[in-house]
Amino acid sequence: MLPVERRIEITNYLKEHGRVVVEELAEKLQVSTMTIRRDLQILEEEGFVTRTYGGAVLKEQLIKEVPYKEKATSNIEAKIKIANYAASLVEEGYTIILDSGTTNMEIAKQLVTIKDIKVITNDVMIAAFLYPYENIKVYCCGGVIQRNTGTLMGSYAKEFFQDIFADIIFIGASAVDIEYGITTPNIEKAKLKQTMLKAADKRVLVTDSSKFGRKSFAKVCSIDSLDLIISDSELKGDIIDLLKEKNLCLDLI
Repeated sequence: MLPVERRIEITNYLKEHGRVVVEELAEKLQVSTMTIRRDLQILEEEGFVTRTYGGAVLKEQLIKEVPYKEKATSNIEAKIKIANYAASLVEEGYTIILDSGTTNMEIAKQLVTIKDIKVITNDVMIAAFLYPYENIKVYCCGGVIQRNTGTLMGSYAKEFFQDIFADIIFIGASAVDIEYGITTPNIEKAKLKQTMLKAADKRVLVTDSSKFGRKSFAKVCSIDSLDLIISDSELKGDIIDLLKEKNLCLDLI
């Protein structure tokens, strides 16, 4: 096989799977790992891929920030199912951290009937939705509002979450890769999420299946730092198998 033909094979494989691992690709194409690394370097220089630790993803797989209005209508049925299940984990008297995002907004809608709970959030729209309910005490961190998402960020937000403790956090994700972990388009947001995760006893990822097999710019955490992953039943079988291999707790709704 000519080098050009091999690189076409690699890009076709990427279009189908979203990511490649050097060792697996070398075995599939019956060439050395060094050859595959050279191919990936050339493809990166040509703007087709972005190399990652041990492999590569398609350039288009690096996820950018999506405006709130667009996210609110995306995969809404899956988000509602995930939210219903997530809310069933909350008990009377709990303190809950709700990360920003539309899936967590759906969780907020399911919390309004639970008595005597505290909800802490970095999302101005979640705070605005919940504050009228007398059974819920709402805390909203300070910081700068990211205009297209309604997320609060910055040093004030980070300091706020350093001083609290919660029973459970529901954290969202822009992109989830089994090996690399949870990533987000904004490094400031990634640092805040890390602080939020440290503030909770139980860490739960709530995200629909479309976010898996994708990467963004800044790493939040590894997959195995989570206590539970809640997603929908459309999650691909190979991803489920990888999660089971890591002995991760996964609930598909």
